[in-house]
Amino acid sequence: MSAFAGFVSFGPAGMPPGTVERFCAGLDGKGLGKHAVHCFDQGVFVVRQRIVAPEDRRERQPSAGAGGRVLSVFDGRLDNRDELLDALNLHSLPDAPLPDGEIVRAAYERWEEDAVPRLLGDFAWAVWNGRDRRLMLARDHSALRALFFSRGDGFAAFATGYRPLLALPEISRDVDELAVADLLLSSSDDSGRSFYKSISWVGPATRVVVAADGVRQERLWEPALRPTLRLPRDEDYVEAARAVFDEAVACRLRIAGPLVSAVSGGLDCSAVAATAARQRAPDTVHGLCAVPVGGAPLLAGASRYADERPFAMALAACHPNLSVECLASAEPAPFELDPVPVFLNGAVPFSGPTNLGWFMGVYQRAGELGATTLLQGHCGNITLSADGFDRLSVLRRDGAWLMLLREFAALRRTMPEPLWRGLLRYHALKPLPGRLRAGLRWLRHGGMVPSRLPPLIRPDFVRDASLAERFARDSAVFLDTRAANGRLAFLRYLVLRSRPVVEGIGALRIVTGITLSDPFGDRRVIDFCLSLPPEQFQYGGVWRRLARRAFADRLPPEITGNRRRGAQNPDWHLRLTPHREHFAAELERLDGSQLAGRILDLPRMKRILAGWPDDPHAVEGSGVLYHSTLMRALHLGRYLRWVEGGNQ
Repeated sequence: MSAFAGFVSFGPAGMPPGTVERFCAGLDGKGLGKHAVHCFDQGVFVVRQRIVAPEDRRERQPSAGAGGRVLSVFDGRLDNRDELLDALNLHSLPDAPLPDGEIVRAAYERWEEDAVPRLLGDFAWAVWNGRDRRLMLARDHSALRALFFSRGDGFAAFATGYRPLLALPEISRDVDELAVADLLLSSSDDSGRSFYKSISWVGPATRVVVAADGVRQERLWEPALRPTLRLPRDEDYVEAARAVFDEAVACRLRIAGPLVSAVSGGLDCSAVAATAARQRAPDTVHGLCAVPVGGAPLLAGASRYADERPFAMALAACHPNLSVECLASAEPAPFELDPVPVFLNGAVPFSGPTNLGWFMGVYQRAGELGATTLLQGHCGNITLSADGFDRLSVLRRDGAWLMLLREFAALRRTMPEPLWRGLLRYHALKPLPGRLRAGLRWLRHGGMVPSRLPPLIRPDFVRDASLAERFARDSAVFLDTRAANGRLAFLRYLVLRSRPVVEGIGALRIVTGITLSDPFGDRRVIDFCLSLPPEQFQYGGVWRRLARRAFADRLPPEITGNRRRGAQNPDWHLRLTPHREHFAAELERLDGSQLAGRILDLPRMKRILAGWPDDPHAVEGSGVLYHSTLMRALHLGRYLRWVEGGNQ
């Protein structure tokens, strides 16, 4: 696996002087090897190798083939190596295994651009076809690999991060203000825009072909309902789920260095860690769990639990080779106080800086253990462990009223009261006309209609950029995940509009040297889940039903029977409150930023910071206004101020 960049000229001007040096300076990051440079008549490919899989030690990129006609660079992991080796009639010996980069280059030589849909795994890939003077860029569907490109006057440039592209004088550094707003809106459109106006991203499961006459893009896969899988017995679905998940985990254990997995009290990360421990036994698997500081005031909300420790210890007791560590810190992560090093490396802000800061101890400890990869289960909630509440809308739509009433009665016995009441209110109001629902909402809020727009964007910027309309059209806030097929709609949104996540994970990988890997996001797992009858996810008052049954053979009852979700960053008040003066000083500095002043409501940010309670018990709810809304806006403002300094 690797970080790479490239420049291709389609005109007589050729490659500008200094391009190689600028790429070498921009391709930076923890865990990368020396630069490998391949110059050719039309341009250059530059690679820095990252050892993640054992075969990577034999990788030599850029990889040239077809008598020099094909030049390939690859950052990824192939999950169908054996299938590709057979199809290509290649041999990979145990003592001399073929690297994935060699396999994909041979695949391009055989099938050219048609090779992309044959690949299974997490990857970013670039190929120059010298005969046809054509550049191909491709990514898999996940958000775990980044690839960006810029098409200029007579040239194309690409890279796995922003920094190498921004190092080229031919590429403008102007920020796309709508992309900035999207970060505050928790929104993303379906265009190819990125944080920078002159740079596009290669979308999920997308192949981009760049030639002298233009750019052609094609999406090769996307989440969609599959033909319904009908099995003889209910237990057969459990066995099928276990089989597809076990295979997805096994593919991700091809790792150089120690095996490390995130651990939590939920089904998802715990299932990944437990499955890895079973498959690797008796070898040690390290489980890392972010927990709050002992004795700290915890702000979690009524329906969430704040401390993962009891669940993590119960999981460790089930698997003797799973070594679990609970990691807590009373101090902010360094980038929460000074994000400039992150901007210098990744050239992009994080969407949730304080939640990420709380979790950074896991990345740090993984690095100390010598890990190159962190297994996790972030996609579980939208695949195998989906709650299945959209089934209730199917029952209502189909007029199955008796079954619907039975489900609500059963759910009342198993759900936390606030969640059950919210679900009941949704189904009571949903059949009503839109105006009547709006009127009832107006009455419920005391004659006011609360805006869902984030409160820290300047009203005139909202108006001038038509953000209210954009927010209503593109924000995840308005996704109705409880509607019939709501799970599919949410899954499509997260996969197809994943640019902010791709940018953030890419920057995090550059800074930490840790590659994320998620079996729940495996394409086979997604397709399997989209073929299942809805009652596999929710039935008889049990939600997340499939995961609770499928993982009962590897998780303790404390986890499979847990009906509440964990709270991230519940001790934020302890970590952040001592640094309010520092945050206030940073806010004052934003007064000198034209971009920050144009987009952010700085006076309101200052008022919120001034009202930050000294007493954690005086915080309303979990304190989202302070630790999430305010700190995200401040982090973004610092990024805008850094950009105005010249991206240096």
